[in-house]
Amino acid sequence: MDSARRARKPYTVYRSEDGAAAEAAPPPRGPQPPVFGGGRPPSRGRRRRRTGLLVVAALVVFAAVAAIAFATLRPFGGGTSATAGTEPGQSVATTGGPAQAATPLPSPTPAAPAGPAPVTVTAGGDVIGGFGVSGVVGSMGSGLFRSIAPFFKSSDFGFVNLESPLTYGGDPQGWKDVVIKGNPALAPAMAKSGINVVTMANNHAGDMGDSGLLDSFKYCKKADITVVGAGKDLKAAQAGAVLKTGGAKTAFLGFSDVLPVGYPATSSSPGTSPGRANINAVRANIRAAAKKADYVFVAWHWNFEYRRAPSYLESSEGRAAIDAGADIVFAHHPHLLDGVQAYHGGLICYSLGNLVFSGFSGETAQTVLVKAKVTPHTINAKLIPVQISGSGVPTVATGSTGLSILQRVKDLSAALGTTVKIAGDRGYVHVKR
Repeated sequence: MDSARRARKPYTVYRSEDGAAAEAAPPPRGPQPPVFGGGRPPSRGRRRRRTGLLVVAALVVFAAVAAIAFATLRPFGGGTSATAGTEPGQSVATTGGPAQAATPLPSPTPAAPAGPAPVTVTAGGDVIGGFGVSGVVGSMGSGLFRSIAPFFKSSDFGFVNLESPLTYGGDPQGWKDVVIKGNPALAPAMAKSGINVVTMANNHAGDMGDSGLLDSFKYCKKADITVVGAGKDLKAAQAGAVLKTGGAKTAFLGFSDVLPVGYPATSSSPGTSPGRANINAVRANIRAAAKKADYVFVAWHWNFEYRRAPSYLESSEGRAAIDAGADIVFAHHPHLLDGVQAYHGGLICYSLGNLVFSGFSGETAQTVLVKAKVTPHTINAKLIPVQISGSGVPTVATGSTGLSILQRVKDLSAALGTTVKIAGDRGYVHVKR
């Protein structure tokens, strides 16, 4: 397949007019179970009168005996427990009175089915291990992520777009306009910084041929990083992965509309997972993931470079993903930060821009991390502004720089009908489900 890739010259961006429609049904909610209560049976006793000293003495003796019997036979604890040595519902007799049934134990309140535990994910944009970043990661290691690592580490999942293969060898696809070869040291650097899931559904995953892509899987696996959006064959590339944390299962999938010739996986060769080129398969795989997992996160490589604001095509794809069962869509490729949109209880992030990418400046060197807490009822996303140096090192942006980044996202999101609130040096998005 590598030789076939070298023989091909076209570099294409797939732009079919396939629309997107799917249905979504909220989970049924059953009635709450009834709550049962119990009453306390009336206390019982008796009095005896006697005259004379003998009678008084006899009464004292009798009273002592009666007290012992009373303490032994009387139901305890407000009627919620049977007397020792009896079963609920059996008769309990008291001296001098008729037998009376003890109050039966109330049925325990049925516990409501526990929903899935919340999950937190921090997502970022394009990360490469090549160009100027190769030397930086070689010298800094995980220090490359020092400023932003706390957000990944404090989340259940750190999720980014790995935009370059990681290999020491590989087969460079020289026919292509831009070819990136990533330093494998990037894998442990990401892992130590809290990034544990990456998508490789993008237009650079195959830059070093099939062998380079397979090397990427190997180095990520060694660092305990899960790769989605690409695989040893089409089935693996499309299926994604379901990961467990706490009391929840979370699925991750990746798709790409940007498909250099020969890069998509086939039934017998490694590669990336197509997006719009096979939109029905996208829907089917998201639905399948939603049946296995409590939450579904989708990465999508779409749109054109340096184009902001989604066209009808990207908007329809994002909505199709949410309607099929995705909770959040994180998109990449334009190298520019874009707005976010709440839709049908989900969230679409139309472009997270660059995160670790050398050679950029201005707005292409500014982005946000999206740290989202997802529950069955809400999505609460925090936006953390980030500034990227010329060598590709990301730093949390503060002051006027951070505010300008957040204001940009706020304005772009407002145009999509979604409110982003800015408080201090963070942006906030709330989605009610």
